[in-house]
Parts: sequence; C-alpha cells; structure tokens
Amino acid sequence: MFDVFVTVLIIFGTVVGAGFASGNEIVVFFSRFGSLSYLFITIAGVLLFVVLYYLLRKGSVIAQIIENNKFLNILSMIVSLVFCATMFAGIESLLSFFPVWLHIVLTILMLLGCVFVTMKGIGGIEKVNLFLMPVLFLGFLFVLIFLGNTSSNFSFEASGKFGIWYCVLYVALNTAMNVFVFSKQGQKLNKKQTIFACLFSVLILEFFLLFANYILLKNPESFVSEMPILYVCKDNFLIFILEFIVILIGCFSTLISLCFTIKINSKKIIKNNLFCIFLSVFLPYIFSCIGFSEIISFLYPICSIIGIFIILFSIFFLKQGDKKIH
Repeated sequence: MFDVFVTVLIIFGTVVGAGFASGNEIVVFFSRFGSLSYLFITIAGVLLFVVLYYLLRKGSVIAQIIENNKFLNILSMIVSLVFCATMFAGIESLLSFFPVWLHIVLTILMLLGCVFVTMKGIGGIEKVNLFLMPVLFLGFLFVLIFLGNTSSNFSFEASGKFGIWYCVLYVALNTAMNVFVFSKQGQKLNKKQTIFACLFSVLILEFFLLFANYILLKNPESFVSEMPILYVCKDNFLIFILEFIVILIGCFSTLISLCFTIKINSKKIIKNNLFCIFLSVFLPYIFSCIGFSEIISFLYPICSIIGIFIILFSIFFLKQGDKKIH
C-alpha cells in the first residue's frame, strides 16, 4: 500500500498547484457557475477517476507515443510551458510581499532548484512529497475550516450552460501535461492498487474542491482577486500566513514536476542539453511575466482544449497499435 500512498501524494501534488490552492482555478472552472458548481465538481471527479486510471495503466505507452510523435510532443510541451509559467507567476506574486533583496534571492534559489530537478530527474520528488503533501493537506484543510463562517452580501453567478464543458476542460488541464509523471508511477502499481490510488486521489481532491467552492461561493467578491482564498484570509494575519505557505508549497510541488516533463519532451526535439534546460525552466519563467491571473483566466481553457486533443490522439494511436499487433 506504500506505492498507493505515494501515488496519491504525487497526484495531489501535481493537481494542487497555484491555481487550485489560491482558488483562482476553482473560480474559473466551477465557482462562477453558482450553486450548479457542486454538481459540476462531482461530474469532474468521475471524469478524473476514469482519466487517471487510464493514464496510470497505459501511461508508459502513451508517454512513448507522445515522445515519438513530434506534433503531440510539441503540443504537450506548450501546455506544460503555460502551466509551468503559472506556477512561476504564482510564486512571484507571493514573493512580492517580501523585501526586494529577499525576493531576488528566493527567486534565484527557486530557479536553481528547478534546474537541479531537470538535470537529476524526479526520483527525489517522492521523498519530498512524503513531507510536503501532508503539510499542504493539513494546512489547506485548517484554512478552509477557519474560513467556513466567513460570508459577504455580494452576489455573482454566471450562466451554468457551459458548466459541463468546463468539467471536461478541468480534467484535461490537470492530467494531459502530467502523463510522464503518472506513467512513471503507474509502472509500480498493479490493477487493484491503481484503482485504490485513483479512488483515494479523487476523493481527497473532491473534498477540497467542494469545501473551497463552498467558501468561495460565500465570498463571491473574492472572484475578482488574483488569489481568491488568500483574499478571504485578509482579515486574519495568521490564517493569511498559513494560506500563503499552502499556496507556495502547491506551486513548488507542481513546478518541479512540470520542469521535468518539459525537459523530457524537449529532449526528443532538441539535443542540446543547456537549451533544453533553458526551455524547461527559464522560458516559462520569462513567460510568467504575463501575470498569474491572466494566464489562468485566458490560457488555461485554451490549454485544456489542447489537453483533450493530446489525450484523444494518444488513445487513437494506442488503438491503432493494438490493431497492428492483433
């Protein structure tokens, strides 16, 4: 069961990035649809279970298909670059609270850490997640429990007619760019372990999505904030600091996985190792200057569509391969 536990932590760590922990991603894909958002989150959970199970079981083959198909490889890299840029933008937004000199020092350390991961691989991520993910889990839970009684008189609700579509977009966004990470972990699991890993992962994610959505719906004025849940914490300094740490951990845990994914993708196209490191770390950092909220609001839905395309074409090529074998 240890491999199941580690897999759950990896899935949780790759999904709960800056967008999730800050609430911005939850607002864009769910909360803005009002009371219907609870239904859409439930539907997304079912879809997420199916896609996660498929990727963990078939991920190694799908990863090879993406690696060997330059078109899919480039698309996967574009999505990962955008997602990676978001994590950088989220961290930079948080670091802006610090003095300039400390901001610069921490930024340099962050970039060096990402370079180290791209050079050495993700073997250490499991060990890091064993510590960071429980901290993230408990910290985020404590924040949401504390915010349970907060509310405002502000009201906002978008039309729910596109809600189902956004369920699909959300699942595609949080799975397509993590194929290489999931495939590596899926090789360690048998069928029964994979089912348990997917079930536990989805239940935990659904719990946090529903709880965070409940908080956000009670405070809809936070929708216009760059980090809605952090905005709701503004009146309590200690809770604000805790949520700050939660978002920072969520950003970093997702960031290192994405840097590794981009490096793997780029190696199939570019042979120069230094340029691959630039592409997987420094290019998304430069791209992050667009802004945290802007990337999530406008580019995430577009990347979700690309993610759907990648998954469907991977399945198509997988089925074609099976037909040739038979």
